[in-house]
Amino acid sequence: MRNPTTTTEVDVHLINAPDVVPELSCYTTNLVAYLEADDPGVKTRLAHAVRLAVRLDGGSGDLVFSQHARVDDSATHDPLGYRGAPDWALAAGDLDAELTRSGRVLTVADTFHLPWSPAHETAHSPHWLLLLGRRDGHWLVGDHFCALTPLGAQEPFLGWLDDAALERALTPHAPWPAEIDNRDRHALGAAVEPVLADRFRWLARSAGEAPAAPAAAPDGWTCVLPEVLGRISGVLTEDETAAARYGDDLWAASRHYTYRLEVLAANGEICAEDAAAAAMSWGELPKVVRFAAESAARGRPRAGLLERTFDDLVRTNTKTTAGPASEA
Repeated sequence: MRNPTTTTEVDVHLINAPDVVPELSCYTTNLVAYLEADDPGVKTRLAHAVRLAVRLDGGSGDLVFSQHARVDDSATHDPLGYRGAPDWALAAGDLDAELTRSGRVLTVADTFHLPWSPAHETAHSPHWLLLLGRRDGHWLVGDHFCALTPLGAQEPFLGWLDDAALERALTPHAPWPAEIDNRDRHALGAAVEPVLADRFRWLARSAGEAPAAPAAAPDGWTCVLPEVLGRISGVLTEDETAAARYGDDLWAASRHYTYRLEVLAANGEICAEDAAAAAMSWGELPKVVRFAAESAARGRPRAGLLERTFDDLVRTNTKTTAGPASEA
């Protein structure tokens, strides 16, 4: 991890770092890092859990995305749920207690306040971080997320933040637009309530936590990939604002499916040639969606290009559906 100038030298003995974390979304990358300390097989389980599901909420163009089935709950571990505090004094005390209890804490930050993020002081977005230690009024923060974003390159980060810097990083920014609120709600794979978006937030295990029941077809979820892609294509080609609103969700799906294909091909579960073709199509998706969003903003929607891109995704993914089926 990159370690820019920090207020205190990093003590490597405090770090129980996992091995290389897959390049996924900021949620899933740091979720895997959080879980791997107790669950060494989580990366393979996540590859099998990847499945894109969508549901229409409210208006005909309001999509909700679920990127994968839950991997945080198991026979030996309680599921994660959001926790929150209305002010920093309470949050810091609870975070310290959770750090002592679990050895690490998965927290919810805002990219606007992260100096190592390309969105620093430019754009607000929820972003998960790991707290790995605390001493002398400073917190050891890890961020495994690595990506080339529209605002620039994000590299992994490991360093000490003082109390004021961590408070600033975790300061809530609400209300979020509906697509971001839904992204937070389904970040673990299924809906988790309450989201607590107006509070300092983190995630913790609790014996009283219960994963949401899987959404069934009558509730509006579409889970079969060709149907999912067709449903998304329909929304994006009919609503000129949809490409901009859901670009991040489709970028995350691209990274998740590319990872799934790599793991399943390496394990011999699907044909490597078929996986490579499908991965190429997934890699093109966020580029096309971003281009379509920018073009629509200039008054030139690209419905035909979007439709062809989704048709290509359906075609190249028909031979790569090996692995256990998962529910939303």
